[in-house]
Amino acid sequence: MRIAIIAWIVAACAATSFSAESVTVLVPDHGAAAYQIAGDAFADLWQEVTGRRPEIRKFNGETSGDLPGGDLVLIGSDAVHPLVHRMILEGTLDSLSLLYGGDGYRILSVPNGDRQCLILAGGCGRSTLYAVYDFFRRQAGVEYFWDGDVVPKRSQIAVDDLDISEEPHFQYRGLRYFAHRGLHRFQAEHWDLDDWKREIDWAIKKRFNLIMLRTGIDDLFQRAFADVPYPPTDGADPDGVDRSYNDRTSFWPLRYRGELRKEVLRYARDRGLIHPEDTGTPTHWYSHTPSAFFEKRPGFPVTVDQKSGYSLATAAIWDVEDQRAWDAYWQLTEAHIREFGGGSPRMFHTIGLAERLFGKDDRENLQRKLYVYRKTQEMLRDHYPDAPLVIAGWDFINWWKDEDVRRLLDEFDPAKTIIFDYTADHVEKVTFRDWGLLGNFPWMFGIFHSFARNSDIHEDYTLLAERLRLATDDEKCLGLAVWSEISHSDTFLLEYLAENSWQPTGLEAEAAVARYCRTRYPEEAAAPMQEIWNDFLTTSQTLHWTIKGSRSLAFNEPQYRIWGPSYFFTLSPERIAVLEEETARTRAGLAPAGEVLARLGRLSPRWKDQPLWRRDALDIARTIASRALLLALMNGALEMEAWRTGSGDESEVRRQAELSKQWMNHLASVLALSDDFSMTASLARLKNAQPLGGVDPVVNPHSEQTLKSNAENDYCRSHHYELVRHIYTAELAAYWDWVFGRIASGAKTPWQRPPDASQRAKAMKDRFYATPLAEMAPTDKEKTKTLAEVLAGLEATVRQSLAAEPR
Repeated sequence: MRIAIIAWIVAACAATSFSAESVTVLVPDHGAAAYQIAGDAFADLWQEVTGRRPEIRKFNGETSGDLPGGDLVLIGSDAVHPLVHRMILEGTLDSLSLLYGGDGYRILSVPNGDRQCLILAGGCGRSTLYAVYDFFRRQAGVEYFWDGDVVPKRSQIAVDDLDISEEPHFQYRGLRYFAHRGLHRFQAEHWDLDDWKREIDWAIKKRFNLIMLRTGIDDLFQRAFADVPYPPTDGADPDGVDRSYNDRTSFWPLRYRGELRKEVLRYARDRGLIHPEDTGTPTHWYSHTPSAFFEKRPGFPVTVDQKSGYSLATAAIWDVEDQRAWDAYWQLTEAHIREFGGGSPRMFHTIGLAERLFGKDDRENLQRKLYVYRKTQEMLRDHYPDAPLVIAGWDFINWWKDEDVRRLLDEFDPAKTIIFDYTADHVEKVTFRDWGLLGNFPWMFGIFHSFARNSDIHEDYTLLAERLRLATDDEKCLGLAVWSEISHSDTFLLEYLAENSWQPTGLEAEAAVARYCRTRYPEEAAAPMQEIWNDFLTTSQTLHWTIKGSRSLAFNEPQYRIWGPSYFFTLSPERIAVLEEETARTRAGLAPAGEVLARLGRLSPRWKDQPLWRRDALDIARTIASRALLLALMNGALEMEAWRTGSGDESEVRRQAELSKQWMNHLASVLALSDDFSMTASLARLKNAQPLGGVDPVVNPHSEQTLKSNAENDYCRSHHYELVRHIYTAELAAYWDWVFGRIASGAKTPWQRPPDASQRAKAMKDRFYATPLAEMAPTDKEKTKTLAEVLAGLEATVRQSLAAEPR
């Protein structure tokens, strides 16, 4: 009976075109959850495009019931779908030509009689989802962005004569999320379950297969060690450090964050995404050991010969010479696998002893770090002999010698180990080449892109394209991923990553811009926006990330930390040389900015209410404002030195001072136009979360203080409206008051940071922390300014900034 029914359906599957009047989606009744999800996704998108929702039926090949009329959509390969299997068995198809278990997929229409069958089949459940989303991209013009889908409306979707096969170039493709906090758009710790569902759905739509949640460890210690209590939900975490990123007080109860992590990773697993499990020595950065853990374990072994790195007791590395430490570390790994990981880890991750130095000399430090990798391998292989281990490459770039990394590779089994070089776009080093990875050892290319403070649009695409060509040609390179400290700062980069991690055929910036504009904007806006983006990238690429060297000034964004490091206070000959180089490069990069802003302004009346266009216009504008503000401050410092040495005068210093104040005001005006940049709005959004696991997400009343601490500290300062208006503006005014006080005194001694600088900075910070965020939010007047008006102001000032010839 079963064979007869299937044969009858096979014979009925045919058409010359898909009528779209009657479509039924048949999903297999077994297999991974992703197959049912793929069926639902197809029906959702079909309805969104055509206005009609197809019926979804589970199909097991045993009984037909009342078989639907019209065309059929078959979700899954022959390995899970009985009807597809029968098509191959009966000779309707020869093969799907899939790599089973892999990320390739097939989109195939099969005409047979008066019915059409559309097969959407992947090598696994995840890649079947890829097939669904790619079908709508190709046949209905749907495009997928992190901030929303572009879905054209049409009455029919063509299905006939389809035969598409896709395979990824890179085995691993994805993103990593980190634990900084400040603004909802950029920091994943602000996201609730609905936010994460949208994010994970978008990751699948872009054909990623790897996500890494390095967002702290939530309540892992409490789940791993029953005697460790939860921190208070109505006040500061007792281990938090006020006014720093080490105030780790949870916005929501920590118990709730654990339930959220559990649901997020379950949602990701159901769609087939890989999440590496942390193992080895994970008590780093925001994964601090609660002090209560040590209080319950007097004498617990902690490393005592650490020479540099994080000094907080809660950030201590446990003594790797003591087996008790390793047993406890593995207990954390086991707890995460059990509580959050679904019990079946597919991949592991370790970062070793990153950003620390140990022992009495370089040799002892190296031996300690080598030992940790050896011990981690031994511990992991005792429990999971064959699971791949990803070694994060951060420690290698600044705390190892290249030859020591090459030596380390000899100790790793290439069949079970992958080096994740997420500093591969570093401006001064070709790390994967320097470490001997090319052609030698399995590795992933990582685009670091951003520290927490670099939230505007940047990246050096000439450098990136050159590096990625090397990676593309290297059969040992297994992946391409972004590992920035913030999320969604640069929509263009995310699209570049998605396209080139699947097939690296659009490495040149110009080609990437063309595709970006064609898919993201309405047809009439695509061509003018392509011209704007091509010119704007000249400006944006004046900043890229590095750890040291001549370009470190722009990278450090000192325009937001004026009273912190002595960038513009202490003007030594070495600093002047850096300023001269940086100024010339930044000024040249700003050359097209006036015309970019003018063209955006002309487009604004028509497209200002189109959300994707508006977000990009604001991102372009704030990036230009950021570069121009830096230029004014650098020019100002050079003019200060010229005044001191008798080759300049006070008037030019005052001109640059006024320009810097105008640019700070312009930046605030741009940021006021979107809640993306409002700490007040981000804090309010936390109240939207829904209960999970019986735990209510009541927002801790200390959250406002935590939010300020996590955003204002020198490491994380960036494009937060409240900081621009109420910290940066105040510090800028105080800086120029100091400068002109020195000039008025006639003192010609070298410029040096004033001895009371810290006290002055503290007074300004005290006012900021004492003022409620609600009183610092954008005003109604600022929020109702037109985008065209704001862009016109920026355009006028950038032309003014570039009008005078450089000294």
